[in-house]
Amino acid sequence: MSVPSAQPTPSTEPIEPTEPTPPVPPAPLLVGFDGSARSLAAARWAAPEALAAGAPLRLLHVGQAWPTIQPISVEFQPVLGASESAARTVLASLAEELRTTHQDLTVEAATAEGGPGNEIPREAARVHAGLIVLGASGEARHHVAPGLGSTALHVAGRAEVPVVLVREPAERAPHGHGVVVGVDPAGDHAAVLDFAYAWAARHALPLRAVHAVHGGQADPGPLEAAVAAAGARYPQVPTECVTRPGDPAQLLLDESAEADLLVVGRRHHRPLHGMGPTDHAVAHHAHSPVALVPHG
Repeated sequence: MSVPSAQPTPSTEPIEPTEPTPPVPPAPLLVGFDGSARSLAAARWAAPEALAAGAPLRLLHVGQAWPTIQPISVEFQPVLGASESAARTVLASLAEELRTTHQDLTVEAATAEGGPGNEIPREAARVHAGLIVLGASGEARHHVAPGLGSTALHVAGRAEVPVVLVREPAERAPHGHGVVVGVDPAGDHAAVLDFAYAWAARHALPLRAVHAVHGGQADPGPLEAAVAAAGARYPQVPTECVTRPGDPAQLLLDESAEADLLVVGRRHHRPLHGMGPTDHAVAHHAHSPVALVPHG
């Protein structure tokens, strides 16, 4: 005769409610500020971006580290000290201006010593910044000489997060095309398209994806397929795809003339300056702000 198995006795101990998982705070936007007009334009461009994203804005001024092995000559110390003091005063004034202009925005001001090209990415990693914004000179746009400073070039080519380069003056009036994004359908384009779509959605702007084909027939199919996969997550964003024969850099520069933001990809860990020829040309000569999104 089989013996019925014993049934487990229900527990009478009260079940403690689990603590809700706290929301992850938005990643801060980091602006490199050196007191120049272009860095001021970058900060003023970044402030409404941070506000729209619900993220804090962090202003970073990197001062020159004085050498310790061979001390600075006595006659230069007052000059350098006054320069650093003036820069920090301007930094504090700018932070207060942005808090007043954007009353719901959290603005943090920080300083560091060393080389800006190294300290800005280091600070971005330390505070887990989601975006770095830097100023780029607009005066040399049509000249042979590059219009991008060495610091911006170094950071843009090596940062682990997207970097936006802003030319002064930072005009925010829409030009009509909205966001223009350069896409290589055969490459790793997911991060680039996702950044472009998210920015367009946040600002209720259309997106225009462009692809240049060297030689042969400009088949729109690959670009349209790549964009459709990313665009499915942003059905509210009007999208246009443009495939044309020609040089990729020139196509992007032409498109930037009417763009609110130009988005291009940059491969991780490239040698030398960290950028390929197309994104290098765009970073130097684009008419609009440029977002360089690392991928691959």
